[in-house]
Amino acid sequence: MSTPRSVSTANRTKRRLRAVALAAATSFVAASCTFIDVATLSGDRMAGRQNNTAGSVLAQDYIIEQLEGIAVGANIGADDPWRQEFNGGANIIGLIPGTDLADEYVMIGAHYDGLGEQCDQLEPGETICNGATDNAAGVAASLAIARHFAEPGNAPRRSILLTFWDREEDGLLGSLAYVSDPVVSLADTVGYINFDILGANILPSLRNYSFAIAAETGGSALSDSVQSAVDAQPLQSQLVSSIFGQGRSDYAVLIGAGIPSVFFSDSTGPCYHTTGDDWQIVDFDKLDQQIAIATAVAGDMADGSVTPTLTEAPLATYDDAVALQAVTSASIGDLDRFSANNQATLLAFVDNVDTIVAEGEAAF
Repeated sequence: MSTPRSVSTANRTKRRLRAVALAAATSFVAASCTFIDVATLSGDRMAGRQNNTAGSVLAQDYIIEQLEGIAVGANIGADDPWRQEFNGGANIIGLIPGTDLADEYVMIGAHYDGLGEQCDQLEPGETICNGATDNAAGVAASLAIARHFAEPGNAPRRSILLTFWDREEDGLLGSLAYVSDPVVSLADTVGYINFDILGANILPSLRNYSFAIAAETGGSALSDSVQSAVDAQPLQSQLVSSIFGQGRSDYAVLIGAGIPSVFFSDSTGPCYHTTGDDWQIVDFDKLDQQIAIATAVAGDMADGSVTPTLTEAPLATYDDAVALQAVTSASIGDLDRFSANNQATLLAFVDNVDTIVAEGEAAF
């Protein structure tokens, strides 16, 4: 017996409303998890997550607890498959097995270590360097992507390797230890997504700006994937060449090991490496967009539609100048926050970038 059109339409409307409600609920839960991850990892109980401390172990245990049930320990054969211990530290490594391309790996990572109490003190009596944007937010982003691939219908074709580095603050020692003794073949690792300093605002005028660094190392396949993901979000994430990351995060180690990489970051702001880097300064709306961008890029690599090719590119390009022009032009809105000397320096830099862009790509 046929269903009356009015009833059928009503049922479709109800289904759509349920779908919208479910999507909203899923988004809320994901955002809630991200907040909890950041607040927990940057809480005083973790004591700044300095390597070889009780706070570091608490952070390790928390990350493993979040991964259990959605991933497995990747360091097979070790006494603890979740931990890769090295001199003075321990990386945490999880694996979400892929389906038909399980022998190929997409690596997603962030350093979880911090500075303990070895940072600039902003207020008397405040001693703990909680490292919320640097880099509890980066860890939270990695965990959010792990949870995404654990959802029904999101099983990756390629395996997802989740890497949480220790001793980054001591000179990228955790990622260096990994590439010297990888748990999976570096040759089978198709690309790496790195997070370091997320949800941070350098200036109020730059609240809607961020950076995607080094995508060119994966050729047009990776660059196009990152640009497409950026275009889908309101956040103005500027693609810039690897040199603009200054080699100051673990992406540089993985590129050096032959793995194309993209590094998502907000750069260093006024609370960088200070006791003021608490969860209260994290821009969670911004962080949610950064996670959405990176999840889309990870999805492209995980489903096999994007295979980066390690590419040697110029140190800097005309496109870098265009990206810097967008950021520096926006920053003029906060010129009065700078000293007279620094204002002059900033304005001279802006003029220089404007000149480069105006002269065109051929002149560059």
